Amino acid sequence: MDARPLTPLVFKHKERFWLLVSLALAFALRVYLLAGQSLWNDEGTSVALSSLSPEAIIAGAARDIHPPLYYLLLHFWMLAAGQTEFAVRFLSVGAGVLVVAVSFRFALFFFEEEVAIIAAFLCAFSPFQVDYSQETRMYIWVALFGAVAALAVVKMLGWQGRDGPSQALDLEREPVGQKLETRARNLESGITRYVFWFVYFDATVAALYTHYFAASVLVFENLIFGFWFLLVGRKRQGRRATFLAWVVTQALIVLAFVPWYLYTRAQLAAWPAISEPFNLPTLVWRALNVFSVGKTLDPSAALIIVVAFAILALAGLVPGRERRDDFGALSLLAWTLAPLGVLYVISLSRPAYDPKFLLLAVPPFLILVARGVARIYQAILLRGRHSSSGRMGYAYLSIAALAAVACIPALRNYYEDPRYARDDYRAILQEIDQNEKPGDGILVDAMGQIDVVKYYHRGHQALYLLPRMRPPDPQETRADVDDMLGKVGRLYAIYWATAQSDPQGIVESRLAQKAFKAEDRWYGDVRLALYGVGAISQGSVQKSGVKVGDEITLESFWLGGGEANGTAHRGDIVLLSLNWRADRSPTGRYKVFVHLLDSDGRVVAQRDGEPVGDTRITTSWRAGEAVEDHYGVLIPAQLPAGEYRIEVGMYRADNGARLAMTDAEGQALGDHLILGSVRVIQ
Repeated sequence: MDARPLTPLVFKHKERFWLLVSLALAFALRVYLLAGQSLWNDEGTSVALSSLSPEAIIAGAARDIHPPLYYLLLHFWMLAAGQTEFAVRFLSVGAGVLVVAVSFRFALFFFEEEVAIIAAFLCAFSPFQVDYSQETRMYIWVALFGAVAALAVVKMLGWQGRDGPSQALDLEREPVGQKLETRARNLESGITRYVFWFVYFDATVAALYTHYFAASVLVFENLIFGFWFLLVGRKRQGRRATFLAWVVTQALIVLAFVPWYLYTRAQLAAWPAISEPFNLPTLVWRALNVFSVGKTLDPSAALIIVVAFAILALAGLVPGRERRDDFGALSLLAWTLAPLGVLYVISLSRPAYDPKFLLLAVPPFLILVARGVARIYQAILLRGRHSSSGRMGYAYLSIAALAAVACIPALRNYYEDPRYARDDYRAILQEIDQNEKPGDGILVDAMGQIDVVKYYHRGHQALYLLPRMRPPDPQETRADVDDMLGKVGRLYAIYWATAQSDPQGIVESRLAQKAFKAEDRWYGDVRLALYGVGAISQGSVQKSGVKVGDEITLESFWLGGGEANGTAHRGDIVLLSLNWRADRSPTGRYKVFVHLLDSDGRVVAQRDGEPVGDTRITTSWRAGEAVEDHYGVLIPAQLPAGEYRIEVGMYRADNGARLAMTDAEGQALGDHLILGSVRVIQ
């Protein structure tokens, strides 16, 4: 290959302008509504762990499932920027914008300027990258370190990119007067290569100390080196020294990570499966979806867009006129596929699919898409002729079309659709704190929530973390619940990931037996329940004998809560215990309703649910079985003072039809029963 003078790349004004535009758009999209959503569980963990001393961070990360580098970066960032939602997420914004810049630089090293510009725009608009650039986690940083390492690899291997040579020049064929200048240029080139060796080493080690899945970075780096050696390196002078230097560098990288691995290998060995099993075609299809349109578009609705991105990426792999183009395309292919291959191999024994692990493969995929756009345009419209202004015009038109069709709807869903919002702990804790009453407590069911709950908690309620152990001991956990109920007047319970923290449902089942659930609402994947707490006075239990339908009898009930004289304040919870008997095994699935009625018979508060906190559906009852069933009704904060009645009844879960009720003498009572009244006072 002919040598080229070692001169800096000179951008055309238009190209420089569009690069700056792509970076500005990347920043705007990543900073837009940065604090609009609540921190979720893992973000709360990031902030809590990073708030500790560096020594404590390292010790804490060893017990976690992530290495410590990101937490250390966030630690020093928070010392300067603070711990607001905007501040702690802004660190990821910076990494996200840098990913765009490095992707542009990698594309420019091998391909035309048009390809680099298109790639920068696609990375800027990428919904997948925007998502993780707004999260207080390490994933976008792994993508950045991987991109820097990939760029450093091709720079240090001595490949002649479009921005100047990095291979040794031939002094023997040059005039004597130019040899001194050539030697100086060769020396500069050699120094530059050594700089990139250090950059490569540091970026790779940084990736490994940021996330364990960064082991896939080593895989694609070695694939890139293999492609280079087969295409060019084996014909180069000094190839043995380069090969030896590469092997030594790999050994040094491994040695740099070995101390941490030995420190945490027990934790890594205990890492459980985190997804259902999947096959390779499923993995590839899922990856194409998130690489193209992110996580907020339904795969069926985005089918055409995803297929279009896949076709463009394949077009980007078509061989070019020079080996440089082929090496660039093969490097991008290795960079894209290695993370998928590593994830698939890991998942053969412990399924571990999570799209965020594949984030580091998005930049090369989008560069291939950008090259595909340019190749298709040149092949079809230009018929192989070069046209700078025409190609650039088409390139920008393609960018706008791809961004509008594929990325903008996905980004709109990400910013605005509640279905894709992060778990809203901010709203949960604001509601709890705004309605605080003396004696309130907060149960955090699942250890992973405690940090984000503490981040938003501003009230004086006592915090309880149950279960205290994994797996939970049933007897000890029930005793812990009973002890907690003896210390609170009302209890808020925050449920999340209970399948992992309390798979037997010990905590919630005990609360259904001992407390009186008044509310149960979802905030994304987090559920907030409110319980009234009180002891049933056996002397106040009233006989009923009312038959509900023809299968169940309400034998007795107890009404409590509020003051002893039947009065209650706003925010109090009316407590109701219902004692059912199954006259025969129910054939239908029934729900219970408890209503608070004003003087005109209007429902002003209610609690509906299946018996025993939704844990004892009626079709599981057996003939003759007695079921104790608790309910709470929260008195609204704005309810006017006055006398209110309490009614109860049952209805079919499938169609809402109420069951008829008759008294012990067989007299019809309608479809509800008035149990008593409560007087609400100021």
